Amino acid sequence: MSEEKRKAVLNAGPIIHLSEVNCFNAIEIFHTIVPKAVYNEVVRYGKPGSKELKKSKIEVIEVTEDEKILAKRLCDLYMIEVGEAEAIAICISRDYELFLTDDRDAREVGELYDIEVHGSLGIILRAYREGIFEYDHVKNVIYDLYRKSSLFMTQRVYERVIRMIEEYRECKQNV
Repeated sequence: MSEEKRKAVLNAGPIIHLSEVNCFNAIEIFHTIVPKAVYNEVVRYGKPGSKELKKSKIEVIEVTEDEKILAKRLCDLYMIEVGEAEAIAICISRDYELFLTDDRDAREVGELYDIEVHGSLGIILRAYREGIFEYDHVKNVIYDLYRKSSLFMTQRVYERVIRMIEEYRECKQNV
């Protein structure tokens, strides 16, 4: 496992989807913060992950006035939701290196601003590479994300992720 956790700003998607497959703990591989708008989106409406988020050590933060202005501009320009826009604004203004989201539009906006973006699948893959999940477990989690969670995933993406897991396992065994 890496010694220092990478800083990440979390959107609602990974909270919800990873909780649906009992893998919320995978988020802990990062030093993670969540904007108050995202926290409220999950907790206030009792979405999957609300209990886990409330119990977690993830820091819930308020955006600054400048970040609110930037977030509003991002909402208006790119038609993304407030929580997503606040997360991106925090990445930009506070120099957070990662934005964790499963929303395609938010992902594209983050990438426009040169932010490294990963979703639930990327979080799970990272947890596997860091030894948090065993091979069989990670394959089951990916299957559950594909078949049992509310995360939209095509069969092609599912198969590609399974191949990546298998290739990593082979490389690890050959070292």
